[in-house]
Parts: sequence; C-alpha cells; structure tokens
Amino acid sequence: MSYLPFSTNHRIIMKHIILTLTLALLIGMSNLSINAGTISATGTLSKEVTSTTNTAAIQVRDCNGNVISTIPSEAVTTTKYEPYAKNGQTVRFEVSRLENPEVAIVTIDTNINNFSYNAADGAFSINLTRNAIIESRYNYKVKARISENSFASVIFEREYALAPAGSGSAFPIGSVIAYLGNSGNVAGMETNGWFKCDGRLIDNLSALSADEKTALKNVLGNSSNLPDLRSMFLRGLDEGRGFDEDATNTNALTGRTGGESTTGVRSSQAESMRKHTHSGTTNDGGNHQHAFNDIFYSESDSSRDPQQNQVGSGDSDNDNEDRTKGNTTDFAGVHSHTFTTGDPGNSVGGVTSFAGNENRPDNVAVYWIIRGR
Repeated sequence: MSYLPFSTNHRIIMKHIILTLTLALLIGMSNLSINAGTISATGTLSKEVTSTTNTAAIQVRDCNGNVISTIPSEAVTTTKYEPYAKNGQTVRFEVSRLENPEVAIVTIDTNINNFSYNAADGAFSINLTRNAIIESRYNYKVKARISENSFASVIFEREYALAPAGSGSAFPIGSVIAYLGNSGNVAGMETNGWFKCDGRLIDNLSALSADEKTALKNVLGNSSNLPDLRSMFLRGLDEGRGFDEDATNTNALTGRTGGESTTGVRSSQAESMRKHTHSGTTNDGGNHQHAFNDIFYSESDSSRDPQQNQVGSGDSDNDNEDRTKGNTTDFAGVHSHTFTTGDPGNSVGGVTSFAGNENRPDNVAVYWIIRGR
C-alpha cells in the first residue's frame, strides 16, 4: 500500500482546523473561568434623608384672654431612608475576601441603568463577574457606593459565599464536626472560621467581624458563648421517634435543660444508667447436713432465762455446770439457690472487673469544632 503525500491545500486545511480547535479550546477555558467568578448581589440602594421643620410658637393666655407667656418655635429634625433616583449615576461595587486581614479583590464601576434597579423601592440585582472572584473557603463582602455623593459613603453591604466543592465553607454556619488534628492545627483553623467548641465568648473571637459575630449568635439561639462540648457526646434530636424518653422532660436532674424551646436542639442532659437487675443460680451443694451445738445452762446461773433448758438433778455433782450437746440438721436433699441483685444504681461497687467511674462505649477523643463564618 502506498501513501500519497499531503498537498499544499491539505496542509492549509489542516492548519485551519488546528487553529479553529485551538481558538475553541481557549474560548471554552475563558468562559469557564468567567462563570466560576460570579457573585449574584441583591439588595437595596437607599440614602438617608434628613429634614428640619419649625413648629409654630404657642401663646399661653389667662381666663381673660390675656397673653401671659409664649412657647417659642422649635426646630424638629426627622431622618428617613429613600431609594436613589435612576439618573444615570455610576454605582461602584467593591468586592473583598474575608481573610484576616480582609483582602480587596476588585472594584467594578457601572451605570445604574445597566443593571436591574427599581427606583420605587431601591431594589437591585446584579451579577458581579471577574476572574479574581474565585471559589474560596472564605466569604466575600460586597459594598456599594454611588457617584451622587462622590462615592463618599457605603450605601449597601452584604456577605456572600462561593465555596469550592468539598471545602469547609460548604457547611452552614453553626455546623459541628469532629477534628482529629493536633492542637496547633486546630488553633490555626480559626482564621478560616472554625473554632473549638470550648464555651468562649463569641465577642472575643477576633477572626470574626462584628456582623459575623451577630450572625453566629443568632444561629445559636442568641447565645453569647460558643457551645462547650469538651468531654461530651452528641445525640440526634428524637423528634417524636420515641428513643429518647426524656426528650421533653425538663427536670434538671433527670431530663433535658436549655436549648430551643420548640425543638430541644442544643439542650443538655446529665449522665444516667438505665434501671436493671441481675439474676443467677448458685452452684449445686449436693445432699448435705449442717452441724450445730445445743447449749444447756446450769441451775445456779441466775442470769439465764429460767425457761431455758437445764440438765442434771438435785443430787448430781454437775448441777451447776453449763453443758453442750452436738446435733445436726435434717438432710435437705440436692438443691441450689437463686438470687437477684438490686439496681446497680442503688448499690455500691461495680458488677465486673471493668467497672470504673463512668458509663461509656469504646471511644476516641476528638476536637469538636464549629463553623463560625
């Protein structure tokens, strides 16, 4: 079989094909990058409007209609928020990433007529797209300013998340997970928004902004502290399943305390051992008797009960001596005995060689950490 060499036309056609495929690949990669860097921001653009009015002076008169005093006019200042008009202003959107410290990412200036904006109530929506906005374990903060006031003040501010698949940010705020890393590792995770559940004041968490602290408190039922889960197991809410018999018991000693009143989430419960007994059987003792001594007392022993048995006679030399007489019980036959112990909760000591100071399954110690932002 012979092969024909490529002609000049063939080579030109192949170059065009390769060039076309290359351009298509580059365009596809470019679109992929742009699509991955979009924050869909929504909110309202409004301004603070202050106005001052003067009240009228008031004359105070007596019963005869004579003016005896005058209450002077008073300036009254009121403040309200109004949406911006749609007059072709430039709106500046500033995007920063909430690392510690905060990192400015991009500034986007756009005409107010170029995105969805309702001048009647100030509601807007816009897709902020830049390659610098990428999926991150950090949240993003978007601020808006307007040319109407020379970009002097922030008229809108909100946080957004663009979490990469499988990252910690994929967990909602308030999520608690087990962490097996060393103490140095878990301490370093605070800059990423994860904190040990050790009961600290949320206001003392320097890695969180004021808004993030407020958000975390709201998630935790307005608690001022992180949950303290040191040495604790976590238990799923019963929610009517019936396995947690004390789910609705609010007795501080036997039931649950604290938490959300409607669901019981975050409520705590003291340790307990379920009531129970133990049964068993003794070894077979065989057919046997038990020996014992009968004791007889002397006639002269005035300390003895006179109704007790006595031995001897008036002419006996041994009338005044105590006597004993050997005896045995009847045969009981081959038998064993059964027994039942009391509730271990009411007894002292353990029931096996594994008894200790607490009830527990096999376990491994971990850090419980909570996502704060």
